[in-house]
Amino acid sequence: MAFLGRSRAEDRERLLAAAERRGAYDRRDPEPCDISILPRVIGRSQAADLADVSRRIVLASIERSLDIQAGREQAEDIPLAWIAGLVERPPAKLLGNVRLDFLLEDGRPRLLETGWVNLSGVDYAPQAALALLDCQPALAEQFRVERPAERMRERLGEQGIRRLAILVKDDHTVYAANDFALIREVLRPIDTVIVSERDFAGISGGRRGIVVDDLACDGVYLRSLDGPAAFSGPRAATNRQTLERLLASDVVFHDHPLMLLAEDKDLGWLAERDPSLAAVVPRTIPAKTFPEATPAGWVLKLRDRHSGEGVFLDPAEIAAHRADAAAVLQERITADPFPVLTVHGREGDAVTDLAVHLSYRYDVARRRLEVAEIAGYFSRFSLAGGKVNLCAGGGIVPVLSEQDRRMETADAPADT
Repeated sequence: MAFLGRSRAEDRERLLAAAERRGAYDRRDPEPCDISILPRVIGRSQAADLADVSRRIVLASIERSLDIQAGREQAEDIPLAWIAGLVERPPAKLLGNVRLDFLLEDGRPRLLETGWVNLSGVDYAPQAALALLDCQPALAEQFRVERPAERMRERLGEQGIRRLAILVKDDHTVYAANDFALIREVLRPIDTVIVSERDFAGISGGRRGIVVDDLACDGVYLRSLDGPAAFSGPRAATNRQTLERLLASDVVFHDHPLMLLAEDKDLGWLAERDPSLAAVVPRTIPAKTFPEATPAGWVLKLRDRHSGEGVFLDPAEIAAHRADAAAVLQERITADPFPVLTVHGREGDAVTDLAVHLSYRYDVARRRLEVAEIAGYFSRFSLAGGKVNLCAGGGIVPVLSEQDRRMETADAPADT
């Protein structure tokens, strides 16, 4: 692994070229993200621990969302609580890919955010790790790269899906476009059709599923209709009508919009439902708890913002937003430093997260989580501050999973 510790320009260029070929880096973007040459390695023991924690988070989240939909739990303060009223009857199976964003603090995972609909970097982020293996093929003897889209194909295949409509925003980055293309490639032989926001009005109900441009689609994957902004902007009315039509049909969702009820920046309810998660979930309190000024050790978040938006670390930013009705304060997590050496020649100890993609299938009638397996990882870094979002100037850390030698031994043919 000597290549990984050198900063020679030719080594950086090799990885950059491999990342470009695979779609993990794109010079067409006005601010192409940086990529660390040094990867994050997930050992078997750590993977098992992350799978256990993630499974408990997913189970608590799904069951709370179902309880809200059934009126067993009140949730008027959730930004998209009105979606529960559109779901007259949940589907027989809830299936999808949830992304759980953790920071590692003293080696322990602490939950930052959960993402259930329109996850970014699903398949283009793993391409950075595959590019690393392209440059150093010997690494494949010890490590593998997990791609969430492969588990997505499995979940859809289990439901007999033949054609999937992927609903996307009109305004998306080149990285999102690369992600759509990579996902479509992995999903084969399932057929896919991309539907942009401007064409949502043309979606209609069919005999089974929906019809898009005279094509019958029995499955739908939302890369839009993903948060409060989608239902308050210039396309708010069309987006809501589209969501209503989809929910009124019998189309199979990969990432059901009901799970938007779990995308709450106030995560305290997770520990209330499952006390074993108390060490994983940071404390969250109303911003008005401190009427004068917020002391150190807290981050301000706005509950009505989707994904990484609406997160403020700077004291001046916190002061500017503390009166917002949607503002909450979350315990600040001190992330373990992680060394990076990048294709742009930067190096140092960075703030990094570790996002876990968990592929799930839940039986609603039996209230049973039938499948919950790690589908892949996504790790981002920042050398400039606490925000690791790629849109805020962060970069990608390739993630390699340790090969399970025990499984390889078991699968190997016996000597004769």
